[in-house]
Amino acid sequence: MKISEIELTNFRNYVGKQKAIFTTLAGKNVTLIYGTNGGGKTTLLNAFTWALYGKLSPDLEDPETLINLEAWSAASAGEKLTVSVTVVFDHDGKMYRVTREQSAIKRGLAQELGKVEFNVRVTDQDGVSHKIMNPSGAIEKILPSRLSGFFFINGERIEQLAKPEAYSEIQSAIKTVVGIEPLERALKHLPKARNQIRHKLKSEETGDISIDKVNKEIDDLENQQEEAKDELDLLKSEIPHFKTELDSVNERLRSLEGVAELQKDRAQFERLRDDSDALLKELLQSRNQLVRQRGYMVFLSGMPEKITSVCKTLREQGQLPAPLKRTFVEDLLREAECICGTHLAEGSPQRQKIQNWLERAGLAEERSWMMLEGAMGGLAEQRKSAIEELEKLDVQIARCRKTLQEHRARIEEISSKIKKAPGEDPAKLEATRDRLLSEIEAKTKRLGVVQERISELDSLLKQKSALVERLEVKNAANRRVQQRIAVVREAEEALAKTRDLISERTRRSLDSRVRKVFEKSSVKDYVPELTSEFELQLWTGVGDKRRRAPKSTGENMLLSLSFVAALAEECRIVAEQDTHAMSDMSDFPVVLDAAFGNMDTDYRRRVADFLPKMASQVVVLTSKAQAEGAAEERLAPAIGRQYVITTHTRKSDVEEVTEAINVNGTDCPYQVVNSSFDGAVLMEVEA
Repeated sequence: MKISEIELTNFRNYVGKQKAIFTTLAGKNVTLIYGTNGGGKTTLLNAFTWALYGKLSPDLEDPETLINLEAWSAASAGEKLTVSVTVVFDHDGKMYRVTREQSAIKRGLAQELGKVEFNVRVTDQDGVSHKIMNPSGAIEKILPSRLSGFFFINGERIEQLAKPEAYSEIQSAIKTVVGIEPLERALKHLPKARNQIRHKLKSEETGDISIDKVNKEIDDLENQQEEAKDELDLLKSEIPHFKTELDSVNERLRSLEGVAELQKDRAQFERLRDDSDALLKELLQSRNQLVRQRGYMVFLSGMPEKITSVCKTLREQGQLPAPLKRTFVEDLLREAECICGTHLAEGSPQRQKIQNWLERAGLAEERSWMMLEGAMGGLAEQRKSAIEELEKLDVQIARCRKTLQEHRARIEEISSKIKKAPGEDPAKLEATRDRLLSEIEAKTKRLGVVQERISELDSLLKQKSALVERLEVKNAANRRVQQRIAVVREAEEALAKTRDLISERTRRSLDSRVRKVFEKSSVKDYVPELTSEFELQLWTGVGDKRRRAPKSTGENMLLSLSFVAALAEECRIVAEQDTHAMSDMSDFPVVLDAAFGNMDTDYRRRVADFLPKMASQVVVLTSKAQAEGAAEERLAPAIGRQYVITTHTRKSDVEEVTEAINVNGTDCPYQVVNSSFDGAVLMEVEA
C-alpha cells in the first residue's frame, strides 16, 4: 500500500479544496511537511484516519466540528455545506480512490452533520474502474483499523507503547498481523455450541449426581464469568481513559508559569519511582524463586558434615559396601530356593541369574554411598552460596525500598508545593490530578481482583464440565451427547493451542526485529524485549545483573518507533513469504506527526536517521523548530517531496511570530498575521 495523494475539502482548519501529493520513490521515500504547533499537522493526520475509517484521535479538540469554520461563517442560513477527504493509494497493482464526506445545512452555530457518504473506487491494471459495494470491508482487508494506530501515528503519544498499559494494543496488532481473528471468533462460538449440546442431556440420576443439578451449576458459573468479563472489559476501557485525562492535566501543569518546573521535577521523580518499583518487584521475584529452589539448604546446618562422618565410620567398620546383600544372596544359593519359591537347581538358568547377582552384590550400594558422600562436599558450598545470595538480595531489596520511599516523599513534597502555588489553576488541577490518580489506583486494584475471579471461575467450570463428560449415564442418547461435548471441547483446545502458537511465533519474530532495529539506532547499550506479556521493555546488563533500564522520553520514542518498524517489516514478510498466514498483509506506509517532539539534539538526529528505514513510504509532520539542524540534514537525502502548512490568522497584535521559514533555499510563508481569514493552507516546496 502506497499513498499517492490526499485531498481535503473544508476539513476543519483547511480552507476550501487542498491537496498534497506524496513521494512513492524507493530512494526518496520521505515526504516532509512543516507546520506550526496548532497549525494543522494533527488535523492532517486525522484526515487520513477519518477518510479511511471514520475515526478521529481522542486528543483532537471539538471533534464534532468538521466543516471549516471560515466556510461555515460565510455561508447563508439554509445553505448546504460539505466536508470531505479523498485518499488515493496503490495496493496490489490496483489504484484505490477512497472518499468520505458529510454535509450539513446551516441553521445556527452548531454543525448538525448528516449521513456519511463513504465510497471506494478501484482501478485495475487494465484501467477498468468500478465502485466497491462493501467499502469498509475492503479497507479493513487492506489495512485493518486495529493496525491503523501503528501506521498513522501521533508522535507525542507513540511513546505510550513502551508502557505496560499498551500491552493489549500490541497483542491486538500481533493477532491482526497473523490473521487469527477467525480462530478468536471460533473460540467464542464453540463454548456456546458446547453449552447448547450439554442442555440436550436428558434428566437422569447417575449415582449421587443429578444431570439437571450439574447443568444448573455450570450455567450459574458461566453467568458469573460473563459478568466478570464484562466488568473486566469496562475496567480495561476506563483505565486508559483516566490515564489520558491525567496526561492532559500533567500537560496543563507543565504549561503554567510558576509550577512548570515543579511539574517537570515531579515527572522525573515519578519515572524514578516507577523504575524503582519495577526493580523491587524483580528483586522480590528473584528472592521468592531462590527460596523455592534452594531455601531448604538454609536448614541443613551441620548435616553434610554429619553424613560424611557416618560414611567414614561405616567404611572403617567394614560395613561398606553392603555385606548384608552378599550374605543374603549366598543364603539363597545354599538353600537352592528363591524368595519367590522357585527351585534353584544346579546348572539351571534360574540359579545362574542369582549367581550373577552375587558377583555384583554391594556395587550398587557402594556407588550410592559414594555419590551421597561426594554430594555432601558440594552441598556445603551450595548452602553457603544460597545464604550469600539471599543476604545480597535482602540488602538490595532494603536499599530499593528506601529509594522508593524517598522518591515517593519527593513526589508528595512537590504535590504540596503545587497546591500552595499562587492562583486558582494549580490547586484545581492538582485536585483533579489527585482524583484521577485515586481512580486509576482503585480501578487497577479492582482489575486484579476481577482477573483472579475469572481465573477461579474458569477452573471451576473446567471441573464441572469434566464431570459432565465422566458421568456414567445409562441412556444411549445421553452417551452420544457426551461424545459430542467431548469432540467440541477437543476442538476448542486444539484451536486455542493453534492460536497461542501462531501468536507466540509472531511475538518472537517481532521481538527479534525490534532488537535489531533498536540496536542500530540507540546510543546506549540497552537491550529491548517484547515480553511474553506483550510489553515493550528495555534492559541493561546480562544474566543475574540484568535490570530494567531507566528510559528517557527519547528512548521510549525510539523503542516505540522500533516496534512500528518491526511491525511494518513483519507485515511485509507475511505478505511476501508466509503462504500459510490467515491474513492479507501488505507493505504499509507510516504517517508520523510530531516525530521530534520533546527530544534532545542527539535523539532527533538518531530518529531522523531511522525514519526513512521504518517503511517503504514515510510521511513526516513536524514543526520547523523541531526538525531544524541535525534532523533536517539527516533526513535530506531521503526527502522526495516537501510541503509547508501556512497558518493564517486575522489577529494583528501577535508578537514574536515566525513569518517565514527557509526550505531548500526558498523562503516560505509560515505564519501570516493580520490575514483575511483564519485557517491553514498547504503549499508544496519545489526540490
